[in-house]
Amino acid sequence: MYYDDNFGHWENMDDEDMQDFYRQVQRESVYKNCVVCGRRVKLMPSYDKCDSCCRLIESGLDVE
Repeated sequence: MYYDDNFGHWENMDDEDMQDFYRQVQRESVYKNCVVCGRRVKLMPSYDKCDSCCRLIESGLDVE
């Protein structure tokens, strides 16, 4: 199973293009603290929230 704090669970990982994209995301990600939960996670430099918190926000929960 493929998971990261940028996009959560990855689907279709039998596809070589998806595997390449996953590896690219992993290479470019850096450790930082999620601005919502404060956990230290590995995110793309332009991201400031982890996937778990983004999913909560998208489902309508007020987490900030």
